[in-house]
Amino acid sequence: MSDLIRYEGNRRGGLTRRQERAARDVQHRGELDLAQLVQTGRQYEARAMIRRRITDDGMADVADVGNLARELANGDQFIASLLIPIVQEFARTTARDIREFGRGSR
Repeated sequence: MSDLIRYEGNRRGGLTRRQERAARDVQHRGELDLAQLVQTGRQYEARAMIRRRITDDGMADVADVGNLARELANGDQFIASLLIPIVQEFARTTARDIREFGRGSR
C-alpha cells in the first residue's frame, strides 16, 4: 500500500477531511472576527462614555467661569469688558478639547 493511500485512506475520505479542516478554519476565522468586532465596539463605547463625561464637565466648568466673571465684575462694565474675552477663550478652548478628544489615537 502506498504512503498516500495509508495517509488519506481512500480518496473520498481525504477530501472530506480537507473539507472539514477548511470548514473549521473558516469557522475559527469567523469567531476571531466576531471577537475583534466586539472588542472594537467596547472601545468605541468607552470612548463615547469618556467624551460624554468630558463634555458634561466642560460645560459645567464654562458655566462656573462665566458665573465667577459675573460675580467679579459685580455690575462694573469696565471689569466685565476685561473678563468677557477670558471667559470666551476658555469656552473656545474647552470646546476644542472636547471636539479633538480621541482623534490622535485609534
